[in-house]
Amino acid sequence: MLKTPKVRGLGRPLAFVFASLLGLSGIVVTSSEAGAAEIPAIDTSSIEITKLTDEEPVLYKWSVARVAAQWRIPDGAAKAGDTFKLVLPKELGAFEGVFDLKDEDDESLTYGGCEAALSEVVCTLNKNVENKHDVNGSFWVKTQVKETTKASSLEFETSNGVKVQVPLPEGQQEIGYSPILPTETSKSGWFPGTDRTAVYWRVVIPGSKISGKSEATIVDEYRQEGATLTMSEGYPKVFWVPATPECWGELSSAACRHDLDASSVPSAAVAVDDDKDQVKVTLDNKGQNFQADRIYVLDLELKTGGEIPVGGKYMNRATVDGEPLVANAEKNQSGAGVGTGAIVGHLELKKVVTGEKVDPATTYPVSWSYQYKGDTRSGELSLKGDGTMEPLNNVPDGVVVTLTEKVPSVAGFKFGDPAFSGDGVADNAPDANSAQVTVEGLKTREVTLTNSADAVASDNPALSPTPTPAPETVAVTLGAVEVKPGTCPVSGTEPTEPTVKITPTEGIVYSEPRITKNGNSATIQVTATAEAGRTIDGQNLPKGWAAAENGSFVFTRTVAIPACGKVVKPGLPRTGI
Repeated sequence: MLKTPKVRGLGRPLAFVFASLLGLSGIVVTSSEAGAAEIPAIDTSSIEITKLTDEEPVLYKWSVARVAAQWRIPDGAAKAGDTFKLVLPKELGAFEGVFDLKDEDDESLTYGGCEAALSEVVCTLNKNVENKHDVNGSFWVKTQVKETTKASSLEFETSNGVKVQVPLPEGQQEIGYSPILPTETSKSGWFPGTDRTAVYWRVVIPGSKISGKSEATIVDEYRQEGATLTMSEGYPKVFWVPATPECWGELSSAACRHDLDASSVPSAAVAVDDDKDQVKVTLDNKGQNFQADRIYVLDLELKTGGEIPVGGKYMNRATVDGEPLVANAEKNQSGAGVGTGAIVGHLELKKVVTGEKVDPATTYPVSWSYQYKGDTRSGELSLKGDGTMEPLNNVPDGVVVTLTEKVPSVAGFKFGDPAFSGDGVADNAPDANSAQVTVEGLKTREVTLTNSADAVASDNPALSPTPTPAPETVAVTLGAVEVKPGTCPVSGTEPTEPTVKITPTEGIVYSEPRITKNGNSATIQVTATAEAGRTIDGQNLPKGWAAAENGSFVFTRTVAIPACGKVVKPGLPRTGI
């Protein structure tokens, strides 16, 4: 089963990424008009920090928090272009974006707009504040904790340099590192605020999950149907950090981070296949098992070719030694505003086959196309008959998508016409093999494609599959392995290498013995693999042999290394005083 980690969670508690998740609106924040002033509109006593989630008992570094405040403009004290601001403490950073200051009763009426940057929120008033009585309101922004502190309050600053201490939520006395460390292999994604055209993916491997291995392979599939993604310069990045709360919270710290490449130990062999939109990373610990007290990380940053709009959604699949992982990243609306600009929606398609049972691994291609601003965009989705959802993300709001399936061709089966169903789906349009779906911004349309399948007999015997008889195999017994520890030479302090003698067996290939020394002992390993037409007798194994997961067998024995005496040179005689 695919593991679907949340976008925030153990896979990304360390990444200081201020995505544009604030609610965007139709306003344009402009520079102040001539004669505009900065006014003290924020009520300093109203500034409040609260947790945005109950998943954590307190705020830690990289936790998400909500900052809220009330504002008020005395009668006749402001005009269009005037501004007020809230400067955030150094421990917090805002998620970047803009939002309107809406009238409480009439959302079509605004009194200006605000822009949230990393370190501050600046609000610019419009003409609707002029000649009004007691204009006031409130706003809030999403922030992320970017520094630890021993203080129980954080210092904010309002317009004209007024500073105020705001207590941490629920009487919290300090902000430290989260004690929660990753225990499972995971994948996560987000949008870095430093680049609104990019999406970021992370694979996290606790050392405890691979501590019984000396090699591990990560394969990341970053293809996104309907989008062209390119790897950012300097990526992929592979590294490990000690499994401690401080280092898990300080991924960029020189004291914690250990970057891996082809020459490091462990080494990281990285291969990027642009044609397949795939990254393959092989970690090799040079014959030694990975350490359980480390956390291994793979980071990818991908460029999308344009600014990612509100509602933008991306999916990424990966495997770690064959274990499947999947993660989604979606640019959400959040904060005091409504969406604006290029709003997108999404489709998700699944395949259902009724009637006769067809191999669920069978794939069914479905083409898609739509018109947008005079251009035709098209592609193909590959659906599996097991009901797995396949996404078509980031389709502009209001666009009509045409889906078409050719009648499947699978030997031994006859399929009926495809039937598309789901909310907003018009089946048999424009033809019997197609359907049309109107995309709605910020929503995901779920489409089900159903075919009936009937078994049919082939009239042409040549086309009928002929069962291939299983080849006969001969069981053979593994040879005995004799291990002799090294011996001490007549003169010298270093013992000779252990010797290994393997009784040869026809039909079995034995590897060269691998000798691993550890202190005063040496471990010898030999791998045996059966040739074609042979099978190894696993019921009558000589001493030291054991079955391996890949069908081979491994001999293991540990022997003591002889302690050879040291050659001592006579010293000068000691005389009494």
